[in-house]
Amino acid sequence: MPKIITIIPVKNDGWFIENSIRSAVEWSDYVFVADENSDDGSHEIYKKLEMKYENLKIIYNRPKFDFNTPDMRNYSLDLARTIDCNNIIFEIHADEIISAEILKPEIRNRLINDMSVGSALMMPWVNLWKTPLEYRDDKSVWSNSQSWFAYRDDGKVKFEGVVFHGPRAPESFLKNKVTINYLQVMHYQFVNLGMERSKQALYQIFERNHYPNQNIEYINKKYAYAFDEREMKLSQLEVKHYAVWIEKGIVIEEYPSDGYNWRDTEVLKNFRKYGLEFYKNLNIWYIDWEAKRQEALKLGITENIPKESIIDPRDISTRLAHQFLMKYQKYPFWRVDFYKLLVQKGIEKIKRKFIKNV
Repeated sequence: MPKIITIIPVKNDGWFIENSIRSAVEWSDYVFVADENSDDGSHEIYKKLEMKYENLKIIYNRPKFDFNTPDMRNYSLDLARTIDCNNIIFEIHADEIISAEILKPEIRNRLINDMSVGSALMMPWVNLWKTPLEYRDDKSVWSNSQSWFAYRDDGKVKFEGVVFHGPRAPESFLKNKVTINYLQVMHYQFVNLGMERSKQALYQIFERNHYPNQNIEYINKKYAYAFDEREMKLSQLEVKHYAVWIEKGIVIEEYPSDGYNWRDTEVLKNFRKYGLEFYKNLNIWYIDWEAKRQEALKLGITENIPKESIIDPRDISTRLAHQFLMKYQKYPFWRVDFYKLLVQKGIEKIKRKFIKNV
């Protein structure tokens, strides 16, 4: 019978990582935590858990990978392959916990039997919202979501696409999709709202750095979904998904801290390196970055962050565009970049139609 191997990539997620690990070791045969030089106290958590769980392996200082390559996921795949092969490999993130239903032998065995070699697993991805026991249940993109979480290894496959927003299963396996609804993954990102806002800002910085020719309005629209609370409806999480975890001492009912975090430092470093002007049209100014800079200084973080005060560089048109986008989730129709995007999309559509007809 194949084993279940879980990989948890992590960097400075000490606010939740203990919950993620302690749940994963209960249903996985082996858990690998691949940490990228965390300095938020996570290493102390690992040391404590390593002594308790024999099936837990910590990689304390994994290499730093360019998320614009498949290298990180292939690194994780190589870790998993140290345990023979043809196993089921999960990628669970530091702010995720799988439903406690997986602890039932009949459910776990059903999962194993459902996955043949070369298949990829898609499961419900439940986004908890501001409180740990309520989730988005409306018409937003954060409701009724599904995502790739695992695959059954063939011992040969490699990831080919970028890690950033890429699937958690090898691309060549996606055509052999196994979709289940008897398990779900609970996502706690939006419970820690302060950290989540910083995360969205850093993602946009990443896009601007790595795709400098990408349309700014397109970037802004893509990430504005994280702020979409129009006609928001929350539903109560079913007790069966989390009650056993609480009984086992996993703390998922407490509200985490949402103060300064490492992603803020990364944004500040980019401001210093490339200048505010490079990012002035990005919708990241919902955060008071001067306040963040002052917090960094109080924490003794001074290396490679701006020395002068950070003043919002946006003009009136850009401020109005961001307000309009956040409120209505629509492109600001008066912006030049919006019309450039229309032309670009039109050309791409014509090209696709031409290629299809050739």
